[in-house]
Amino acid sequence: MTPEHGAPAAPDWTRLSDDPNNRDAQRAVQRYLGSVRQVHTDSGLLEFIEQCVAQRSVLDIGVVSHSARYFDQPDWRHGRIARRARRCVGIDILAPLVAELNQRGFHVLCVDATSGADIGERFERVFIGDVLEHVDDAVALLRFAARHLEAGGRVYATTPNPFSRKFWRRFRRDGTAIVNLDHVAWITPTQAMEIGRRAGLALSAYHLIKRFSPLRLLLKRLAWRFAPLEYSFPDFVYEFSVRG
Repeated sequence: MTPEHGAPAAPDWTRLSDDPNNRDAQRAVQRYLGSVRQVHTDSGLLEFIEQCVAQRSVLDIGVVSHSARYFDQPDWRHGRIARRARRCVGIDILAPLVAELNQRGFHVLCVDATSGADIGERFERVFIGDVLEHVDDAVALLRFAARHLEAGGRVYATTPNPFSRKFWRRFRRDGTAIVNLDHVAWITPTQAMEIGRRAGLALSAYHLIKRFSPLRLLLKRLAWRFAPLEYSFPDFVYEFSVRG
């Protein structure tokens, strides 16, 4: 399936109840999430992102990926996005590395993407790659993203899936899951809905993406009859649009 599909309107649980544990409100959210969950088994994560940004104007938030050692690697995400986009502007807060990227010919601004700043441009796509789980204020981050969208634009945000086999194996091995020490949160689908709602965005879809060989996919389809589908996918990709 492809991004930007038509989707039903996301429910606002606060219009259904003032109790976040209200069963009717929770069921409405569960039904909605089931209707907008998109499964991609013939693509890798980077390939999917490239499809989302191809020939679009793109604001890429959090481009440095922690260290300059990633800049020359073939799977460095900002490099791949910048090559596929029609126009691409990067954002990061690490000034020395921002300066290095500009020297390399990229267009990157040193801006706090959880601030009220406006860089004065609007984009068809805003991409937030594994940043939501790092910041003090995820709502402010999505508000920044929404502020820079063109009419009809989309925000795509990747974040680890804590319910996946990858993290369960670490939990089983270590007794507690030791992950990136700069993480401050997990962002699950219901939390993505709520962060988006507070930022004025609707969760239009969430994507589960992992390439499987035909035989492995057949085995997975059998396994999914007995185990949650999301267990097999290490990442969530959340797709947001401006709430109507």
